[in-house]
Amino acid sequence: MTATATIDEVVCLRPATSTDFDLDAVVKTLLEPVFALPGGGVLEKLADIAQVEQMISDAVNEQPDDLYITATASAGLENAIWPSGDPVQAAARDRIEVGRTVSVEGTQDIFLFDKDEGGVFGSPDDVLGSVTISEDERGMGSLSKLAHSEEEHSFYYVNYHVD
Repeated sequence: MTATATIDEVVCLRPATSTDFDLDAVVKTLLEPVFALPGGGVLEKLADIAQVEQMISDAVNEQPDDLYITATASAGLENAIWPSGDPVQAAARDRIEVGRTVSVEGTQDIFLFDKDEGGVFGSPDDVLGSVTISEDERGMGSLSKLAHSEEEHSFYYVNYHVD
């Protein structure tokens, strides 16, 4: 017998990082010899070059994800089951009400995606993690599962219940 699962909310513990490596450590390693120079004149010059400081800061800091949810592993807003429209910004510690019900026959995977702007190289949307909901969870009350992406370094709780 088919059950229904209601995704009550999504809690962002950590959005995807802007980079796939520890840029902060790389920058510190590259600039450490410069920090030791007397007068700091080189640092002033570097900070003046085409907003380098802001670019480094943006890459190191966690920017909010443009979150949407699908019931298949296929990326794209055309596959979204939530929201109906533009993605929702999700930053660390955000609790986002979803209220979306999906049918569950056996099991149903739910995928969280970050909508990418595409950039120069047409970067595809990033998978932020997924959870599997089972019809066997029917009647168990409020449940919570962790969706995590090793590649994106993101962590989200998906809170739901199955009827």
